[in-house]
Amino acid sequence: MDLTSNLRGCLSLAVPKKGRLHEQCLTLLKGADLIFRRKNRLDIAMVQNLPIAIIFLPAADIAKYVGDGNVDLGMTGEDMIAEAGVDGKVIKIAELGFGKCKLQVQVPQNGGPKTVEELVGGRIVTSFRMLAQKYFAEIDRKVLTEEEIKEGKGTKIQYVSGSVEVACALGLADGVGKVSILFIFFLPCPNL
Repeated sequence: MDLTSNLRGCLSLAVPKKGRLHEQCLTLLKGADLIFRRKNRLDIAMVQNLPIAIIFLPAADIAKYVGDGNVDLGMTGEDMIAEAGVDGKVIKIAELGFGKCKLQVQVPQNGGPKTVEELVGGRIVTSFRMLAQKYFAEIDRKVLTEEEIKEGKGTKIQYVSGSVEVACALGLADGVGKVSILFIFFLPCPNL
């Protein structure tokens, strides 16, 4: 069976290939009576009762694939859409009712800043660089003058791929930007 030829004429639906919400997505698909079987280590499963191909991707990549038109539909978090920079390229069609999305700033428990404004000019480590940059740019504009911002006195955002919670304890950061996930179902905007 040539999988590539089977994809032609099928609706492609991207879902997270692993992680904490993977099973909830699979339960949702089975509840929609989509009959499929994912073979071991294969990231594409053909639905047997409809012309649909389920594509298993990292949750962080789904928004980009849908936004660029490589996949027809996707299930991922709003945080992933914002972080991928595809906000204007996709349309949210449904909240799936599991997960939450909230930007959180964490600081050391003892002796650290008590307000987000106290972090201005400091170092923030996060796995969500674009979201953190946007958030702290707004805070910087409230606290700093334009001249101070031009001089580079604004908050510095550094990317790490995981374990951001240990960044303060290791001296990498003054605060940590974290985002929890809200799952949504979305598709590309037409005529882009």
